[in-house]
Amino acid sequence: MNAISLEVRKRKIVENLSIVDDISAIEQIENILKSFTSTVNRFTVEELEERAARSEKAIEEGRVYTVNEVRNKLGL
Repeated sequence: MNAISLEVRKRKIVENLSIVDDISAIEQIENILKSFTSTVNRFTVEELEERAARSEKAIEEGRVYTVNEVRNKLGL
């Protein structure tokens, strides 16, 4: 399959998604997409807020490291 036809198919899927009103169908699609995509950037707003709060607490407690300290620790 060439890149152009792949892009056309993706656009058709996006267009069709806009008319789906069934939450269970959307959840199924989300689950399928999760299995094909990286989870690195998949955080809820609540998860991001929790991570930020933990980071702020670590800073307040002095649990911070310079870039050079991290590099040395990792052997870079």
